[in-house]
Amino acid sequence: MQLQIWADTNWTLIISIVAGSALLAYLGDILGSKYGKQRISIFGLRPKQTGSLITALTGIFISVTVLVVLSFFSQNVRTALFSMKALQTELQSLYVQLQKSRAESEETQSELVLSRLELASSLENLSKQQILLQNAALSLDMARIDLETLQNDRDVLNSEKNRLEDAVVSLRGESEELRRELDVMRMESIGVQANALLAQKIIPPGSESEDIRKILTSLADDTRTFVVNRLEERQLYTPSDVTFTFDEREAADIVELVAGSSMRYYVRALAAENVAVGESIKVRLEAGRSYLLYNEGDIIYRKLVEPEAPGFSAEGSLHVFLRDLKNTAIKNGVKPDPATNSVGSLEGEEFFEVVEKLHGIHAPVIINAIALDDIYTEGPVKTKIELE
Repeated sequence: MQLQIWADTNWTLIISIVAGSALLAYLGDILGSKYGKQRISIFGLRPKQTGSLITALTGIFISVTVLVVLSFFSQNVRTALFSMKALQTELQSLYVQLQKSRAESEETQSELVLSRLELASSLENLSKQQILLQNAALSLDMARIDLETLQNDRDVLNSEKNRLEDAVVSLRGESEELRRELDVMRMESIGVQANALLAQKIIPPGSESEDIRKILTSLADDTRTFVVNRLEERQLYTPSDVTFTFDEREAADIVELVAGSSMRYYVRALAAENVAVGESIKVRLEAGRSYLLYNEGDIIYRKLVEPEAPGFSAEGSLHVFLRDLKNTAIKNGVKPDPATNSVGSLEGEEFFEVVEKLHGIHAPVIINAIALDDIYTEGPVKTKIELE
């Protein structure tokens, strides 16, 4: 390093300045001595002082000459002589910028460290996501395999289902056949069905306890008569075979409920359960308020039919009309038979008379069901059919 400094030094300039300074000093000394010996006075000075002044001026001249020469040959010397203050200001500004740059560098370094940490975290998350993606892909493959397995199982199950459905249809047919046979056997062995309406009576308003008991006794007689007449037709009973069991507690409750009431009531005798041939018929009593629902001559239900419509059937249309008539009566408060859900019946002769009339009509017609008597809650619904 030192060798490089010595090699880069401008020895020619240095030697020239030293030699020139020595020469100028020598000349100044000679001039000073000369003027001193001649006892020359300048500015009124003494000769000795004049020689010293010349020597000093020679030194000043040497210094100026050296500075001029250095300034001529060196940019740095010129800068140091003429621009030092500006240079110091610039250096101070550069120092401030340097400090600022260092602070920014440190801040940038910190951000760089944070960025590296975030990058490392992002890389770690990316690695985890790649692992999760690989696991998801593996799960998807497994799910696809499971789906294919399930589809195969579904096909097998569908095939088994179809086979079982065919078997069920076959078994259902056999079951229906067996049920029909069983119903026939039951009907042959059952004398009275559960909830069958055997008889009913009206308890007028203001009836006393004794009157109600007589009505209940009459209800028992009507029940016996109805059952005997009905079962004799089927040749299942003789009058001596028919025995009844009434619940005295139910009768007492009805007497207590209705006695002295200003309302009209009805009381029904219903079969409590299915009764086989030869068994005693257990009767349950049912009572309720009786309201007037239709007056004699009221139109209970009416419907428009079109005999000329394609596919019209007089018998079918009349059956639908009677069904709608029953549903209307029940909706308006008529109590149906619990066993058959019927509210009344239409004589077969009247039914076919209406069918014949419909066959002879070739225009839209209204079928009216008109009440033959006052109809109360307990029914029955007795009607006549008129065409309009």
